[in-house]
Amino acid sequence: MEPEKVILSHVVTPNGELQLQQWMDINGDNRAVYEIIFNGVFLMASYNELSEKELANLAIEPLVLERQDLRVLLGGLGVGYTLQALLACEGIQAVDVVEIEDHIIRWAKSYFSKLNGHACFDPRVRLINMNIWDYMLSTGKTYDAIILDVDNGPTWLALERNRRLYEEPGLVKVKALLRNGGVFGVWAAQKCMAFQKRLEEVFGHAESITVKDRDRGGRSTDYFIYRTRSS
Repeated sequence: MEPEKVILSHVVTPNGELQLQQWMDINGDNRAVYEIIFNGVFLMASYNELSEKELANLAIEPLVLERQDLRVLLGGLGVGYTLQALLACEGIQAVDVVEIEDHIIRWAKSYFSKLNGHACFDPRVRLINMNIWDYMLSTGKTYDAIILDVDNGPTWLALERNRRLYEEPGLVKVKALLRNGGVFGVWAAQKCMAFQKRLEEVFGHAESITVKDRDRGGRSTDYFIYRTRSS
């Protein structure tokens, strides 16, 4: 029998249609999971906890032995798992979270708040309702780490205009916002060798790290974290 789906919210924003849905009775354990659908396409889900947290851990891992008072820019809030994991890392002083959809910010503070450990209310967090590209062009700040999770990766875009984030001009801008030795991390649902090559061209090196997660049915699946450092 198919699990029951409940539409919790359906809104039309300047960027398109955004829907929050809840699935009940997953795997027969009566556990509810959430999914966000954007313009009819899957965007994010509460069952992708492992890879979302690993994104934060892999970005901060190279920094914790080198420096304290870390400042992080996180593009994309989602359920809030990456933010939660960042706040649990040593040395985190501040996290600026840039999220284009105000509704996702509201959901992270309400529906997802218990899931993400009430991360949005941590005093180290600044929530910015803005397009990440516009923020990067306008900010005067620099960061120890920049993390992007606004799409399902460079091959599965939420908005076509996000493509520029993964092309050379966007990567050059990211590099300019990173402090010396800063880390840039990107979550991706699919491998993209062309993106890794562009990272290598801009930063001099890059790596693709395979991380395990699970789908709505509890089955194991692979996702990918791209990581590089400024010099």
